Amino acid sequence: MALSADDFILNEYKARQLWEQREYDAAMAHTRRAADTAASRGDDDGWWRMTYLLAECQRELGLIDDYVETAKMLEGHSIALREPELAAKAKALKSAGLRSLGQLPEALEIAREAALDFPETGYGSRGKLEAQQVLMAVLAESGHLEDAWHESVVLAGMVDQGTAPDKAGRAYWSIGNVAFLLGRNNEATHYHRLAADSLSLSHDVSLWALFNKASAFMRLTANLMEPETLQCIERAEMAISISGGNRQDELDIMIIRAHWRYLTGEVAAAREQMAKVMEDAGSLSPLSEGDARLLYARILNDDGAANAALMQARASVELFDAAGAVMRADQSRKFLEEQSLVGGCTDESQT
Repeated sequence: MALSADDFILNEYKARQLWEQREYDAAMAHTRRAADTAASRGDDDGWWRMTYLLAECQRELGLIDDYVETAKMLEGHSIALREPELAAKAKALKSAGLRSLGQLPEALEIAREAALDFPETGYGSRGKLEAQQVLMAVLAESGHLEDAWHESVVLAGMVDQGTAPDKAGRAYWSIGNVAFLLGRNNEATHYHRLAADSLSLSHDVSLWALFNKASAFMRLTANLMEPETLQCIERAEMAISISGGNRQDELDIMIIRAHWRYLTGEVAAAREQMAKVMEDAGSLSPLSEGDARLLYARILNDDGAANAALMQARASVELFDAAGAVMRADQSRKFLEEQSLVGGCTDESQT
């Protein structure tokens, strides 16, 4: 039986409804049906729209390899070759996926293309904002912090009163992250507060959870042991328990809570929690696993397990080097060098 326009409309409606309800597996099934219907009718716009939503579902489910492949399909489609804005959106999507896979050099090259290729007419659009945020994130994680800050200034200028709260919140969140990495903690907390204000207005529990998780991580990395940091952790835990998250999200929350415990002197409890995280380290992205192993190394070292700590730190260096995360790899190497200078430590466990 031939597929009709009604099939497409029905499946698109169901896909978007399920997306709003965060039922991503079910939403993917309908996006695929809608995309197939559109392709059979030669509806390039419909195919591209539904395939883009498919990629977003894959991202939410943590299916990063599939997400990157879908982004490549979007980039290579004839409609993207005709319309620069769609091509730039597809590149930004692909760059974000490659970043999650730890392929930073390629992610950076593609992020630059996305930001530069985006038409000026789309300067304040959602797509342009997202492309700029991806570029900033990849620059920062590749160790190009001053370049990332320059792009942050550009992004700040894109946000105005007409920007939707969730888009403004994401932008401020990204700017704050770069400021934290540069040690500009006052500016960082300022932008994260702006992000919190904007995102609390968007009523997206999942996004609220992800922001608070990320903000807590950045604050802990900057050693900001403040009530506001604990508030971020608790908000993230509560929001993810309500909205549900993928395994990466769950492990990230465990890591952040362990980090807080470690910095507040609960070393044994932090060690126990990180040991549980390491049992499922394969569910973490390469960069998250590298961060987790470096934190675990610090905890093990302070708990008297020096040799085990060195093993974890070496593993983090390997992960960061493979990803091209220069700054993070240097942090892990610094830890190794410091422990080598101390030397002569006994090790009560190879945990």
